[in-house]
Order: sequence, then structure tokens, then C-alpha cells
Amino acid sequence: MAEKTGLHLWSMRLLYVVLCGLVVMFHLLPLGQIGAITFSPDIILCITLAWVVRRPDYAPIFLIAGVALLAELLLMRAPGLWAALTVLLADSITKQRNKMRSTGFGVEWFRVTVGIAAIFILERIANGVLFLETPPLGASIAQFLATVVAYPIIVGITSGIIRIRKPELIETTTGGRRA
Repeated sequence: MAEKTGLHLWSMRLLYVVLCGLVVMFHLLPLGQIGAITFSPDIILCITLAWVVRRPDYAPIFLIAGVALLAELLLMRAPGLWAALTVLLADSITKQRNKMRSTGFGVEWFRVTVGIAAIFILERIANGVLFLETPPLGASIAQFLATVVAYPIIVGITSGIIRIRKPELIETTTGGRRA
């Protein structure tokens, strides 16, 4: 049984990397601009937060950092800033996970929305302080709203199709600790 759970753990980690890789690949496809819509939700952030809220052992911090940094490099963004903010938010949500376990989805969505807003604001501030190119405020707000709206969809896919759900209080992880 322990081998099966260890194999399951690593297969879920691999699935996380594959899903994020598919998102990056989709962004790299030469599809051109579609009208005036030049923003898209940060699906990698949504996937990461949905998995961290439900099963942080499926997406540990070192894996999140690697995926986020690789995504930044492949998508030609300033490397490190968004990855660091993503890791900080994921770690913060991991620490709050026990509080969010027994709450409904509305509270979870609110907490995730506040966290996403915080890292969007911090990114804009850091880009301004470092004199990096900052997208227009309207585009940033549109991307924030798209990410917040995409989160419940990603949670639905995560819970319904992939079957990653919040653990019950009596469930334990592979290390014997409470999940």
C-alpha cells in the first residue's frame, strides 16, 4: 500500500508538471492576436493554488518554484519575480490550509482572490521600483479579473475530473502526518 501511495504521489506531481507544461506550450503556439483581447488568465497560478489548497504534497514548494521559473524563462518574462511571488503565495496558502479545510468554496475563493491581488500589486510595485517595463494598469486589472474568474473553473476541473479534493480530517499523508 505504501508503494502505491508513493507512486500515486509522484504521478500526481508529474501530472502537475505536465499540465503546467501544456499551458506554457499553448502560450508559445503562434496563434496570433485575437482582436483586442491581449490578456489571459494566469492558468499556471490557478492550477498551483487549486492544488496547494487541496493537496500541497502533490505540488511541493520546490516543484512550484521550478515550474514557475521555467514558465517565466520560456515565456520571456523577467525571470524570478513572478516565480518568487507565486512561491510566497503558495506557501502562505499552504500554511492557511487547515483553516480552509472546513470552510466552503466561497471563503477559499475569497482568500485566493486576496492573495492573487496582493501578488499582482507587489509585481507592479517591484516593476516600478526596478524600472522594468510594466503593462498598462487596465491590462493588469483585466488579467487579474480573468485569473480570479478562471480559478473556480480550474477548481472544478481539479476536483471533478482529476479527483483532487480536500482531505478529510482523519486522512494522513504518506509520511504519516495529517494531510
